[in-house]
Amino acid sequence: MKKKIVLILFLVVGAIGYSQALDCSKLKNIKAYNPDYPKKTFVIKGNTQESYDNGVLQMSWSVKWVTDCQYEVTCTKKSVESQIEVGDRIVVDVMSIDGDCFTIKRTFHCKNIPDGDVDPESTFCIAK
Repeated sequence: MKKKIVLILFLVVGAIGYSQALDCSKLKNIKAYNPDYPKKTFVIKGNTQESYDNGVLQMSWSVKWVTDCQYEVTCTKKSVESQIEVGDRIVVDVMSIDGDCFTIKRTFHCKNIPDGDVDPESTFCIAK
């Protein structure tokens, strides 16, 4: 009986030690791309984010980190026609990190959808 209890304690302690909080610090200054659309990239530098398509600037955003793994971007400039307007916001939650790739959930907020519309999770990878 004692052996079973000791084994269970080792398993529990091992599981607790193995589970780690997300370290999103490496995402605060990056160039990233979606593996499904590798020509579409974004760059976060400090409090700005720029979105590119095939190397051409599409939009500029201001970035505000809310928590270590959640940030909000607000569109400050758009260079192309799109459904996103200047002033629209996206709240980005980092759900998981696997090596150089990370999965996010985005909630879009705009004039017509002030309470937000949640986008399906997307995966992005840090460009080398």
